Amino acid sequence: MPSDFDYNPTLGKMYAQTFALNYNVPPEQRLFYYADGQDCTNFISQCVWAAYGGWIPGFTENIVKKNADRILNDVRQVRGIWYGSKSNIGSNRWCRVEEFFSYVTDTGKRLGPMAQQIAEGDWSSIDPGIILEGDVIQLVVTTYIPDRYGHGLYVTKSGPTWDDVLICCHTDDKLDEPLGWFAQFPDEYKKLRILRFTKGRFLN
Repeated sequence: MPSDFDYNPTLGKMYAQTFALNYNVPPEQRLFYYADGQDCTNFISQCVWAAYGGWIPGFTENIVKKNADRILNDVRQVRGIWYGSKSNIGSNRWCRVEEFFSYVTDTGKRLGPMAQQIAEGDWSSIDPGIILEGDVIQLVVTTYIPDRYGHGLYVTKSGPTWDDVLICCHTDDKLDEPLGWFAQFPDEYKKLRILRFTKGRFLN
């Protein structure tokens, strides 16, 4: 039977900070597949998975094995729909920006993570003070696909200004980078939307 699970931003933050610079993590301790490029939403899904309790923090041999078993058994994942893997990048809803957004904001689905879009606009129309730890930010990247969201960031610290808000991401890998780094390039990152996660429903 499905059960509801709380979203814990602290766990998501811990995971993001631990694996943001994944090349610093020994291969035997890595839990998921990492692509050399276009890995941003794969990483975002991992952070969301961790925040729902999928991840047990720690790097002992026993804990790494437990986490690997949890992934294989779809703990806080949705089999065939929203899942990651050690051997491949995972499902489209797990690793693609727009598919991830459509899935997590779909209020009619039976299982999976649940989020609401709380803001959308440009850097001048959004108050950075509304952003909270554990939120996901998606960006339009004009040099990638103009007018389409193409990058994702995981928030690890809130604050009143763009420079106070910190994020982690992949492609390019950043650990606790001020969001102001992106805000200083409004022609390249011309639009953003903010997702806030609530209780999700999973089989285990």
